[in-house]
Amino acid sequence: MATPVYGKQFIRFAETAFVPCDVAIDQFLLVTVNNAPAATDPPTAALAVGAGEVWGVMQQRFNLCEPCNFATDRLRLGTVATSGLLLVAADAANLQAQNDALLVDGQGRSSSAGAAVTVDATTPIVRQQVVVGGVAMVLVSFN
Repeated sequence: MATPVYGKQFIRFAETAFVPCDVAIDQFLLVTVNNAPAATDPPTAALAVGAGEVWGVMQQRFNLCEPCNFATDRLRLGTVATSGLLLVAADAANLQAQNDALLVDGQGRSSSAGAAVTVDATTPIVRQQVVVGGVAMVLVSFN
């Protein structure tokens, strides 16, 4: 990603998330809290792939890793931006228009062909399309 894209994002609040070894989440994708089978502290992040409540936007990339039952397996902690003007990865073929309510596709990206989501019972709104270096993203306002 080119540096100018990062300069557009403004994170007001963020939370810590646990990402299990058997989960892969790319940066700037929408995530939700996974309370199955039980709630954890910090909360476990899961990719948001459909309509409903989302937690926020993952700020780091997490690849799959082989669990080896070492203490380091438990240290996969990420940052989930939950409020501000946030960059969200977008489906380049279905970019959302300015002032659209945020929709998510099956890969955790913004997509005009996706399903409606909320954050803390509010609707995030797309404020701008951002395409830098061929990478499609949208800036979304989260309350």
